[in-house]
Amino acid sequence: MVREIRFELDDDQFEKMKEIKEEQGRTWAGLFVSGVRELEGSGSSGERLDGLKHDWNKDKRVFPEPGNDRVGSFKAGWTKAENGEEFGPRALEGLSWHNLGWRFGMIFDDTPTDLKEEFYQWCVKQQRETQKEGEE
Repeated sequence: MVREIRFELDDDQFEKMKEIKEEQGRTWAGLFVSGVRELEGSGSSGERLDGLKHDWNKDKRVFPEPGNDRVGSFKAGWTKAENGEEFGPRALEGLSWHNLGWRFGMIFDDTPTDLKEEFYQWCVKQQRETQKEGEE
């Protein structure tokens, strides 16, 4: 269920919030949720990017084969970020195609589908090259 929240800001407040949003790479909804979490003392801005360093022991991704649903999972995670959904520490503990898409969505926000697919293909290439380096 999607709910709408509206409130008014003066120009100075809007510019300050916009600056914070852009610095943190968040959507408007993500900025709101992170502010609520900060008030509750339940999270830090660093938590949402945990797991970005590649660790084969925590990599849950499987190598994509043509026609499989990995790109769909990647794009679904991206869409969740665009919609302002936050992932908790458990979801970010390992690296999956779904949470990798979410991480890209948090950085790039609303992006055309073809560019999302291009990022996905780049990630696949990086995964293959990284594994080859690890085998040598």
